[in-house]
Amino acid sequence: MCLLCQPSRRRFGNILLGAVAAGLQLRPRLAAAASRLPVVMLDAGHGGHDPGAIAPDGTFEKTLTLASALELRRHLIGTGRYRVHMTRTDDRFISLEDRVAAAQAVGADLFIAMHCDHLPAAQDRGASIYTLSADASDSLAAGLANDENAADSAGGPPIASVSPQVAAILASLESRATRLGSATFAEDLAAAFAGSVPLLPDPIRSANFAVLRDPSIPSALLEMGCLTNPLDESLLTDPVQRADMATRISAAIDLYFSAR
Repeated sequence: MCLLCQPSRRRFGNILLGAVAAGLQLRPRLAAAASRLPVVMLDAGHGGHDPGAIAPDGTFEKTLTLASALELRRHLIGTGRYRVHMTRTDDRFISLEDRVAAAQAVGADLFIAMHCDHLPAAQDRGASIYTLSADASDSLAAGLANDENAADSAGGPPIASVSPQVAAILASLESRATRLGSATFAEDLAAAFAGSVPLLPDPIRSANFAVLRDPSIPSALLEMGCLTNPLDESLLTDPVQRADMATRISAAIDLYFSAR
């Protein structure tokens, strides 16, 4: 006897078939929704032959930036709210120009360059957040941008000089939307850190960072702490503290996109 001929079983069969049909219809909608998820590009600073800053005990910045970026990627993917890409996932050198190109290639909606600071005075500590500007906000930001922009010189030709088109963009401080987006995210990040992650005085600064030059992608460069400070280094090398920082950065990203 046909199992679906009985009224109760027929109702169950119709429900089952309806669920399957709904699932088939839902699948392309889910795929479309996934394609609309914001794209976040995480840029782990330095790598390969470029160690970045080196702590007094020999800890390399490149090692900490990669570990932190991988931890943040894990948090972001776990939310199911973002598509996450990284400029590097292992210890390799990527030019500044190629980092920007990678973000462009995936259509990034937000670009976060992750670094560790080094300051002249060992007692100075704290995270800081930088956005792009043609003129540096202060001498510390100017010096940091010069250091970071010189990273390519360690492995081949330096980053290409600014083209006339990019120069014109910088002269006008990029598009208004990108500029405001970058500034908004920097503020969200500082707010997420406040009271938990130590911050430098006036933690939101700006300078002409080569890796932040794309005019269409809101971008920020995060200095997670100072390797020249023993307390900051102990936090940066602690997996538990890195996980806490990733949680706070993820919260700032949530806030940024929820407002947009």
